[in-house]
Amino acid sequence: MNFKQRKRGSIGTTTRLCVAFTALVASGAFIGISSMGASAAVHHKTVTLHFLNAYNDVTEIPILDGVVIPAFEAANPGIKVIDENVPYNGMLNKFIATAAAGDPPNLMRSDIAWVPQLASEGVLLETSKQKWFKVVKAQADPGPLSTNLYKGNYYGLPDDTNTQVFFYNKADFAAANLTPPTTYAQMMADAQTLTIPSLGQHGLGVDSTDIWNVGPFVWTCGANFTNKALTTASGYMDSATMTTCVQQLVTDEESGVIGSDMAGGSGSISGETGFPKGQYAMYFDGPWAPTSYKAENFTGYGTATLPKGPGGSISVVGGEDLVIPKNAPNMADTIKFVQFLQQPLAQLAMASAGDMTAYKTNNANERKVNPALGVFAQQLLTARARPVTQGYAALDTAFSNQLAEMLAGKVTVAAGLAAATTAANAALK
Repeated sequence: MNFKQRKRGSIGTTTRLCVAFTALVASGAFIGISSMGASAAVHHKTVTLHFLNAYNDVTEIPILDGVVIPAFEAANPGIKVIDENVPYNGMLNKFIATAAAGDPPNLMRSDIAWVPQLASEGVLLETSKQKWFKVVKAQADPGPLSTNLYKGNYYGLPDDTNTQVFFYNKADFAAANLTPPTTYAQMMADAQTLTIPSLGQHGLGVDSTDIWNVGPFVWTCGANFTNKALTTASGYMDSATMTTCVQQLVTDEESGVIGSDMAGGSGSISGETGFPKGQYAMYFDGPWAPTSYKAENFTGYGTATLPKGPGGSISVVGGEDLVIPKNAPNMADTIKFVQFLQQPLAQLAMASAGDMTAYKTNNANERKVNPALGVFAQQLLTARARPVTQGYAALDTAFSNQLAEMLAGKVTVAAGLAAATTAANAALK
């Protein structure tokens, strides 16, 4: 999942995206699509399905509401889908609360990091027991599929995948007589050169203190949050390498090289907002960004895989899974909608908004729909998942909160990482 809050789209944006997708269909970009999903069902009365999600309303909601849901409803008379779009930060708690109360949504588009937690709490349908799961397993990319695995069984279905790549402002680099960096050390040096307070320009944007945003810096720098077995953070989150990597980020934020987006708070400017306005010269962002920037008529940027550091070029694996509450109402109709969302029409429609398909059967056509996704596909070859454990949320919160304390000058980097490590170990038990 991406953890960025974006502004709402206008009618003009909605129209442009839907028209653009329709043009792609007409051009033959979807040659090979043979299925529209589940066949039409006969209902004596309308069945309403609630789809809980946190889709970005600038790029994704226009396609979901303007293309995908209408196509499903046309193919399935008698079934109506309600797009229940909520802020990302409150969606998990809402799902847990409604499931506990016996009134869950029919379906949720879940962050991949949430599935192990929800599976451990026993609130999800075990999809690997469903007869139709074999087809899903055969068609899905192994990485996105694995995010639904918990203790040997699957509790969701891949919906989309993503990662972050390196974005740079071409005009800023030209003005400084710089070429795009190919190493992590050069990127951090360039960030200092490209920081020009008189222009309100920061060299680098980092959009929060959580692992989604900081993880690519940590891993590329050569550090890790836990061991591979996900049994301990000791010796990893508090290692000398981690301390050096985080200290550089803290120092750069304190000196203004990294902008206000990292610490956040009142008056802060997100990287996605500031980058197209020239407030950040470099930035890591996801496959939704080119579509968003196109809507803002911003084209003066370049993209590349993350500059290599001691750990390699290591970005973060993101994405969403579709999870069904085990006590969801109208289960048969819910499954029809889930199967439709896995079909090429839905998968490739959402790819036009920057959602990378999670199914290898759609990979070739995805690039026809959205050529900008090529660099993200390349980055995914070396991207890394956040710790896949039911304790991830607590681990992420521990690291994020302590990093925020470091940025505020309330704790030293060493002390903050030590405290985060203790809390992370508790979360991993």
